[in-house]
Amino acid sequence: MSYHDLINIEEFEKRDTFNSERWWVSFYCKDCKKIVETDRKNPKWYTFLCTICKWKNIVIGTHEGLRSNYKIK
Repeated sequence: MSYHDLINIEEFEKRDTFNSERWWVSFYCKDCKKIVETDRKNPKWYTFLCTICKWKNIVIGTHEGLRSNYKIK
């Protein structure tokens, strides 16, 4: 992360360096090794199930953060 990611975009006119993809929340399944859709069995708990393999080995993060951390193309 750099300094331009932290500053106010409107005020400092940094629209050209703003990556809109960085704010989307995504779910990464460590078993499938890809970004997946999830189901949530109980709305009171933050337990997510992968819709592909049906396991709970899910990581929640921004789309850009997951791609860089898990080296997804």
